[in-house]
Amino acid sequence: MDYDEAVSKGLITVMGEETDEKFLSNVMGQVNDKAAVEKVADTFKMVYTPFHGTGYRLIPEVLRRLGMKHVLCVPEQMVIDGDFPTVASPNPENPEGFHLAVALADREGADFILGSDPDADRVGIMVRTKEDDFVVISGNQTGVLLLDYLIGAKRRTGKMPDKPVALKTIVTTEMARKVAEVNGLQCYDTFTGFKFLAEKKDELESSGAGKVIFSYEESYGYMLGDYVRDKDAVSASVELTEMAAWYASQGMTLYDALQALFKKYGYYGERTMNLVMPGLDGLKKMADLMAGLREQPPAEIAGVAVKQQKDYKDGSVVETATGASSQMELTGSNVLRYEMADGTSLIVRPSGTEPKVKVYILANGADKEECDGKVAKYAAWAESLKD
Repeated sequence: MDYDEAVSKGLITVMGEETDEKFLSNVMGQVNDKAAVEKVADTFKMVYTPFHGTGYRLIPEVLRRLGMKHVLCVPEQMVIDGDFPTVASPNPENPEGFHLAVALADREGADFILGSDPDADRVGIMVRTKEDDFVVISGNQTGVLLLDYLIGAKRRTGKMPDKPVALKTIVTTEMARKVAEVNGLQCYDTFTGFKFLAEKKDELESSGAGKVIFSYEESYGYMLGDYVRDKDAVSASVELTEMAAWYASQGMTLYDALQALFKKYGYYGERTMNLVMPGLDGLKKMADLMAGLREQPPAEIAGVAVKQQKDYKDGSVVETATGASSQMELTGSNVLRYEMADGTSLIVRPSGTEPKVKVYILANGADKEECDGKVAKYAAWAESLKD
C-alpha cells in the first residue's frame, strides 16, 4: 500500500494548520511582557535563520504574533535542504554557521541574531557588542540570561507562581543556581537530558513541592511552560526575543545584559573537553579511566585540593579531608564530580554514543581573567587523562 492510498483509507492522518494553531496558541501563552515588545517594535531589528531546517515556518510566524515588525530571515537558509549547502555544520553551537546571518545583520543594522537547529528543538543566539562585532552567547550564558529575565518579567507582570523552581542538568553552569537562589527560587539538578528534566518537573508539581518556571541544559536546549515536555526552539525563540526587546527598551543589548549579570552575581566560565578514545580498545580505555578515578580518588587536581567527590553511579558523597560519606538523591549514572577548594566543579562523564569521555569545567571568579585561568589549568589536567 502506497502513501496516498493509506491517506485515502484514513490509515494516515496528516497534521495541518489546526495542529499548528493549537501549538502556537500554547507557545504564545508563554509570553510574559508583550508590552515591552510593542515599545521597540518599530525600531528593533533581528535576524533569524533555521539552518535549512523545520523552524523556517513556525518561528517567523510566532515572532510576528509576538509583535516583531522587523524579522529578517536569511533567504539562502530558509530552504529546507538536508545537505545543508551553506554551512559546514547546521549546529547553533557552531559560530561558523551564522556567517550569512551576521552579514545580513551588518547590512540591516540588527543587533540580535537567532538560529534554530534543523529539527527546531535547540536555538542559539549571537549579539552585537560595543565594539560593533558579533559574539556567540553560550548555551550556559543564554540560559542564565533567560532565567534572570523570566524571574523579573513574571514578578513585574504578576505571573510568578507560588514556590517557583528552576531546573538544570548536573553539567550546566552553577551560575544558574546562584541566580535562582539570590532571587528566592529553588534550583534542582538532574542528569543530562530532557527526559530527566521533565520527570523532575512532574515530580515537583504533582507533589505540590514547586512550580517549574524554566528548565535548561548547556547545549542550547530550553523547556518552558507545560505544553512541551522537552526542549523546544519555537517557545524558546519567543522568550529570547521578548527578552532582547525588553533590554532594548532599557537601552541595552543582550551582551550588555550578560555583563550586568556577571557584575551582579559574579563571573562564571565553562568549558567542555572531549577526550576522544578511538579504535578497538577505545571502550576499554574509557572504562579504565573511570575505574582508575574511583579506585584512586585524587586528593588534589592541578595543584588544588579536592574538597568533595560525588559519584553519581552509587550516589555517594565523600568529604576528602575527613573521609566522611553521605548519600545524594541522584544515582545510577556513570559520572564523577569533584568540588574543588577554589570553587570550581569538575565533572567526568563517558559518552553513551561516541568513543569519548567528556570533562566539564565549571569555574567562577572575581573576573574573566580569573575564570579563564582556572579553566585553562583544569583543561590541561583533563588532557592528561588521555595518557
